[in-house]
Amino acid sequence: MKILMVFHAPPYPPDIGPSRRHYHVLMETVARHDVTVLSLGSPVDRTALLDHTRLDPSRVHFVRGDRTPTRKALRAATCLATARSDFCRLRRKGVQRRLDRLMAAESFDVVYFSTVMLGCYRLPRGVPLVGDTHNVEHDNLARAASTAPEGWRRLYYRVQAALTKREERVHLRKFQIVCATSARDRDVLKRLAPEASVRIVPNGIDLQKYSLRGDTGTERGLILFTGLMSYYPNVHAVLRFAKDVFPLIARRVPAARFVVVGANPPATIRALASDRIEITGRVPDVRPYYARASVAVVPLSIGGGTRVKVLESMATGVPVVSTALGCEGLDVAHEHSVLLADSDQALADAVVRVLRSPVLASSLSSHGREVAVRYDWKRIAPVFDDIVHAAAARGAPTMQSTAGACRAY
Repeated sequence: MKILMVFHAPPYPPDIGPSRRHYHVLMETVARHDVTVLSLGSPVDRTALLDHTRLDPSRVHFVRGDRTPTRKALRAATCLATARSDFCRLRRKGVQRRLDRLMAAESFDVVYFSTVMLGCYRLPRGVPLVGDTHNVEHDNLARAASTAPEGWRRLYYRVQAALTKREERVHLRKFQIVCATSARDRDVLKRLAPEASVRIVPNGIDLQKYSLRGDTGTERGLILFTGLMSYYPNVHAVLRFAKDVFPLIARRVPAARFVVVGANPPATIRALASDRIEITGRVPDVRPYYARASVAVVPLSIGGGTRVKVLESMATGVPVVSTALGCEGLDVAHEHSVLLADSDQALADAVVRVLRSPVLASSLSSHGREVAVRYDWKRIAPVFDDIVHAAAARGAPTMQSTAGACRAY
């Protein structure tokens, strides 16, 4: 089939949240179908994708997004002042023009959108549309509003949650099929738009890529957190762990060190750096850090979707200690494939147990690997492909209203 895939962020490199999903969705679809790509991103992003994938350059189209933090902040302020969610930042006249041109020049069997929030565009008519999600966006924001420590941040997230919920409800109804990463997210989406057809396509990993761990490189006491550090739920989790949990561990395990691996750490995270806490920023490859880690922690109390960082840790054989929310939507079992704990003391106790017990660490590692195998993209890809075929068989959606769309900039 001929498929147009529209991405709200560059699908390559697959080293931050959305791209970890979108890259594999793209590559597995390219292996099965004739694909054209339209994405927000820079010429450098386009070149990187072409160099890595060898896609036909004539079928890969990028439109530049905001170039500076100042412009991003101005756009966010404009959206808020006009009672629109921050997702209106995705809207670009250049994307709409290119989308219209591509649809006029060629007949596609299906058009895929990497987030339903791209429903703010004037979507194509007469062709089945598949929308993806890696979070239920309004739910993610509502969770952030309930736990953010600063009053101004709680207020901002509450406002954004309400605006996003209104828009997300409208956008969901524009797609023939919507993909969710977990049963919980599917149920939340169905409550928001009962008429929407929502199917589960889990997040996954490239199992072969992350099957490189060797016990000889393990550093006793190394506690690892990975994730994009410009993402507020990760910032919130690291601050909590470093300030409230790690001191409880360090008193009992003198060799303990906390290493935070992730791009774009803000000043609050960089300020944590010490002789026992390392903040790396972006790294070319996270696998050497997994190879050294004694335990991976996922102390999240905000967020949605499912956490690829959990699957990566398990695939590399690193025992995982997580909050319940950190493993939400994943087929894990407490005391079997993962240790789950939610309070500061319980998290500290769980990490100490792993660091002090090689038998427990080995058991968690072995059973975690069994979980990771089930989330290999080679297993997930046919599920997504079935959805693409189902959308094509159903034909174009009956409702493709532009109600609630954002103005283009």
